[in-house]
Amino acid sequence: MTRLVLLLGVASVLLAEPARAEWARRLGLAPKGQDHQPDHQPDHQMIQLQTANGTVTAPLVQLRSIDVGGNRTRDVMAVVHPAVPPPLDGVIGLSFLDHFTYSIDPRRHILRLR
Repeated sequence: MTRLVLLLGVASVLLAEPARAEWARRLGLAPKGQDHQPDHQPDHQMIQLQTANGTVTAPLVQLRSIDVGGNRTRDVMAVVHPAVPPPLDGVIGLSFLDHFTYSIDPRRHILRLR
């Protein structure tokens, strides 16, 4: 089971470093530019993130697809982030949510995607 948290203030999907190999196996994770297609660059892109604890450099990856509650989208950009706390596998951010119209019921802890 994948353990994710939804944070609306986060621009990208974040993947926990320890969960990266499992995500790669199950979701077709490829470092940006390493999906074995000839029109992509050979190296993945590193980006700088500003966090509450300062700036970190982390790899930008592309999820070929991601499915949350039966709502699937393709080619979602994500960052492998060293500070995603255990036991989480990742954070759902706006790079996933922006593919949908969504509503949140905070009292019932329900996210609806359309």
